[in-house]
Amino acid sequence: MVPKESRVTLTEVARAAGVSLATASKVMNGRDDVREQTRLEVTAVAQEMGYEPRRRAPAPRRRVCIVFNTLTSPYELQVLEGAEEAAHRADIELLVMKAQREERLAPLSRGWMADLAARGIDGVVAVTTPVGPEHVRWSRDLDLPLIVVDPVVHHEEVRGLVTISATNWEGGMAAVQRLVELGHRRIGVLSGPADSIPARQRVLGYRTVLEQAGLPFDEELVVGANFDYAEGHRGAQRLLALPDPPTAIFAVSDTLGVGVLRAARERGLEVPRDLSVISFDDSMIARWTFPQLTAVHQPLFSMGQVAVERLLALSADPGLFAHPFKLETHLVERESTAAPR
Repeated sequence: MVPKESRVTLTEVARAAGVSLATASKVMNGRDDVREQTRLEVTAVAQEMGYEPRRRAPAPRRRVCIVFNTLTSPYELQVLEGAEEAAHRADIELLVMKAQREERLAPLSRGWMADLAARGIDGVVAVTTPVGPEHVRWSRDLDLPLIVVDPVVHHEEVRGLVTISATNWEGGMAAVQRLVELGHRRIGVLSGPADSIPARQRVLGYRTVLEQAGLPFDEELVVGANFDYAEGHRGAQRLLALPDPPTAIFAVSDTLGVGVLRAARERGLEVPRDLSVISFDDSMIARWTFPQLTAVHQPLFSMGQVAVERLLALSADPGLFAHPFKLETHLVERESTAAPR
């Protein structure tokens, strides 16, 4: 049996060319800190000897996971678009999942997080999903960084939770302040889910402006509702059916605001002549309605982008001080607000 011809090594090439192994390695790797004459000589010797450099396996791409409570609203799609852009720029893989599942390893369970950590996932971005102290603990124990966009929590505070959000209190104030400036004195609010931190902050902005303007706070004018079109419709029906209905409604999301427009139309009210409406998010649907919604703009694309960028930074340096991050909001006036008749 003829023995297999042995592979020419880089050490043999270096010896034949009369250079050090380090110099030969630099030539083969295309480094520019080698004299041109030396590069030509080493390359010629390597070709003459039939040297074939070892092919290195490409480094595995980093991977992060983004989890949504649902994927049915423009809010979520715009956050996802920003996250995808950040992942593309960083050349990482973005895994997209929904939290509402019945499988054994449902997203954000400890088993699911442990499975991600075992697969080498670099971290998790959770968007409007319920989180608690246990998630902070699991993230630390599993060495799996976790960042939450607009968290839903059942506790007043979850210590150690890294969050990305907008200036919700200031945005709520801007919306209601504009209604007060227009002359509205009886302002209803669709307040969103009670366990949503952003929703609570927006309602706090509403109450702050009422107090500053010397207007009474009427619990009848505050209706809780999920961030849902149908909920906005039902909530607005309740407000507009009051013996003394509001002349304006602040909806803490665009989807709720669209529900308000439908309820007003069903009662024969013209917006903004008979009812002013302001929503929060300024997603694409705020411009698709008739009339177009005046809305508090929060930078949803940037929130998704920043979440992925900060997650990668936290993954690279677990000791990084990670404080809550807030992006600025501003009011965009369109067609759904006017002075009361």
